[in-house]
Amino acid sequence: MQPLVQAAKTNALVSNVVVFALAPPIKHYFSQFFDPRLFSSVSCQWLDVFTIDPRQWKDALTELKPSVLVTGWGTPLLPDSYVDSKDLALRYVCHLAGGVKSQLPRRLIERGVLVSNWGESISHTIAEHAVLLVLGLLRNLPEWSGYITHWQDREQDFPLMNLSTRSLRGKRVGLHGFGAIAREITRMLRPFRVELTAYSKGVPKSLFEEYDVKPASSLEELFATSDIIIECEALTALTRGTVNERLLRLLPENAVFVNVGRGAVVEEAALIKIGLEGRLRIGLDVYEQEPVSSQYPLLRKKNVLLSPHIAGPTEDGLTIMCEFALKNLQRYFQGDKLDGLVSLEIYDRST
Repeated sequence: MQPLVQAAKTNALVSNVVVFALAPPIKHYFSQFFDPRLFSSVSCQWLDVFTIDPRQWKDALTELKPSVLVTGWGTPLLPDSYVDSKDLALRYVCHLAGGVKSQLPRRLIERGVLVSNWGESISHTIAEHAVLLVLGLLRNLPEWSGYITHWQDREQDFPLMNLSTRSLRGKRVGLHGFGAIAREITRMLRPFRVELTAYSKGVPKSLFEEYDVKPASSLEELFATSDIIIECEALTALTRGTVNERLLRLLPENAVFVNVGRGAVVEEAALIKIGLEGRLRIGLDVYEQEPVSSQYPLLRKKNVLLSPHIAGPTEDGLTIMCEFALKNLQRYFQGDKLDGLVSLEIYDRST
């Protein structure tokens, strides 16, 4: 049996213990960027969490007493008894990815433990994916395969007449949400000379003005005056399910609706109903339940373009993610301010 703990450096006099609790393949990827010389003053321990069971996980944390924990996709949820222990040594969790709820209980932050994620470092990759879905739907990409081998065979099969492709140039684009991803989208859409409108409750008018985006007075106005809606609003108790059937039907026939934000912001039953009608062109990277069932009603609809929640880190984006985390670790030990800190408000908005 392989040892659970592999020590990269052991020093009984070192009080700072960094535990890297990463699962494959991110563990292998991150280790390529890790330079132990940068952390020569601390004890670095690598945990094999791929096959770890809950008892081993708790025992390892109790034994090692990390002051810093590095987590990512596949890291188990921190045990309640560990989080609630009176002698908790943990002071900082450096999470490589975005959402932290599947690894960290909320009360860990309430106890004053610092938590960081990838912050805004890969907002551009999500924005790119949103634009990809929009362009793919406007050009009717889901139906291309039906014409690739026999275009112009007969006049009635001519793709131009049947695919109903459209251009992005000059369209009215509405953004629901105006965080880092939405702001990145505005930059990417400028060359297309679109009319940009956005709605997000609580965002100051000055921020919309800074990005030359017209603020909508309501979600109803945003949907009723847009040819394309890009959903990137944060998920909160107030935004959950706010995009309902009534709003979706305010969009004009053949409009584009893309969601790269949070699946639960949209009433999925309403979206499926309208998607089955074929009234809208729909692009999704996030869903209320993930992964979706093989019987998901929109899986093979010609007006729908689905992706498996991959808008986040691209292969080259993983490099950005790892370097971002390593810089945060260095900042922590130097006593500098961390980037991408997860507050209780940010925690509550995440999925």
